[in-house]
Amino acid sequence: MSDAPLFIHISPDWCGQEKLAELFRLNGHKVIHTPDGSNAEAILYAQGSGAELPPEWNAAGLITGLSRHSPHWRPPLEAWRSFTFLARQLPEARFILTTRDLDGWLLDLLIRDESAIARCYAHHRGLTTEELAEHWETGWHAHLSAVEAHFGDDPRLIRIDLENQSPADAAALLSLSQAPADSHWHRPFDEEPESALRRAIDRAAPVTSLDNAYIEDVAAFCLRGIDPQPQVNTGLSGLACIWDGDHLISPAREGSRRMTVVNQPGLGRTAVSAPGRPFKLVRAEGVINDALRADRAMPLQIDMEDSRWLGSPQGGEVNQPVLCHNRREGARNVVLWPLPDQHSIGLHGFDPDAPRDPIPFDQKIDQIVWRGMISGSEHRTTVKPGPASHVLLRHLAEAGKDEAVREVIWDRLCRTSRLSFIRRWFDHPDCDLGVVMAWRFRDFARDPLLSPYCKPRQPPAFFHKFRYQLCLTGYDHGSNFIPMIDSQSVLLKEEDGWEVFYSGRFKPWKHYIPLEKYCGDVLEKLSWARKNPNECKAMSEAARAEVARLREPRTRLAVMARILDGLAAAL
Repeated sequence: MSDAPLFIHISPDWCGQEKLAELFRLNGHKVIHTPDGSNAEAILYAQGSGAELPPEWNAAGLITGLSRHSPHWRPPLEAWRSFTFLARQLPEARFILTTRDLDGWLLDLLIRDESAIARCYAHHRGLTTEELAEHWETGWHAHLSAVEAHFGDDPRLIRIDLENQSPADAAALLSLSQAPADSHWHRPFDEEPESALRRAIDRAAPVTSLDNAYIEDVAAFCLRGIDPQPQVNTGLSGLACIWDGDHLISPAREGSRRMTVVNQPGLGRTAVSAPGRPFKLVRAEGVINDALRADRAMPLQIDMEDSRWLGSPQGGEVNQPVLCHNRREGARNVVLWPLPDQHSIGLHGFDPDAPRDPIPFDQKIDQIVWRGMISGSEHRTTVKPGPASHVLLRHLAEAGKDEAVREVIWDRLCRTSRLSFIRRWFDHPDCDLGVVMAWRFRDFARDPLLSPYCKPRQPPAFFHKFRYQLCLTGYDHGSNFIPMIDSQSVLLKEEDGWEVFYSGRFKPWKHYIPLEKYCGDVLEKLSWARKNPNECKAMSEAARAEVARLREPRTRLAVMARILDGLAAAL
């Protein structure tokens, strides 16, 4: 098989890539088909940075799936348009262009896989369902013209018409002896197409008018504390990224970020990383793409690490403004920005299409509910806490069966903020509490020390049953704040000194009931809530109105643009 040529499929999704992959595998060829988008990332990163294409491609028979559309908050990638670059880099390769009926292709893009492709494009392009179809049609015709102009009669290009040629016909064209028994190019629809299309149209985000006062208020809060100094920043994390506003993205220290900005035909400038980058670096890529989407390309310092004490008395000075997703109250030169993998519209708590809480306050269970990971740090009398729980969990794993060492570590783990609270109130009749270990720590759910406190993960509807939601501090601002406050329950929130981009809009006693640090007053505040149900309902209603604004795409984009305008004016 080593003498067989490499074929590269240069058509978009839903143009037969799965059947082509099946065809090549059936004939004993290695296929590299990456539904996660890593093929597209590898191509565009190499094209933009001059890096090499993946070496494993040398042993492949077919490369297909040259696009990315998941997760939706990362911009779509269309590396199937990069055939000129690929032909130059791989002169011996051959290229497969599959074409099909335009209307059928557009329908697939709109409704297949619960409209995943449409959601991604709509998020980044701000287009309605009708506009998406027009965008794709225009791009498809442009691609066909570009392919024809480049290849012409070049025998390296094999054209396959999916409407008139079967997989068996394709096998003959590609000199493959075996053909799949199934003559269909695409799998059947998961549901009746008309119903799925109606739902996709209904799901389109409504056009909202912009409230300039609201936009200014959120942006001003995020920009609070800017005071640029001539010295450079020295206290950024090892995951910080420095963007020159063009194509160069560098670390704050030595090394390479393996990230660049490329220009995609029809999609514009896009920050793209080499495949397999750490997710906290992908967050920084997301910030750059937010800035590009807002048409505000400019030099930026970005640090999307958690628990940023930068600019506070406990974290040291920051001389130049840096974009972070969290900061301490009163921090200087730390500009707040939505965390791409948590705060993007469409994610949990920020999804306009998610069902709302249908249970009135008076019909809910009269208890406090909480589920979550034991994030948090060891109690201290100082402002800055001790070691983080994930560090102690790692030490617990390293202790193995040494019970004496395990006991010492367990005692310290029990002094971390969340686990301390859980153990204190776990069996209290006013509480329904439980630990849900994060995936990478899932084995600890079977540890005899932790297992008594662990419970199954629950869907949002479970929490809607309860009258009192709880937001506990983790390593920084509690990530369940928005999902919990966006209900007909009332939220009890630990006041922890952390801020995120929306914090200025939510006020204690107006939107939620505040709890002191470590929540020692939880029963006192619960007693107040039980005596004041009307005040609780008013808080809940006000909170839901605020959350609704966080789900407006045009408003979010305008807020980000205003933050960057304010940052540019300050520099």
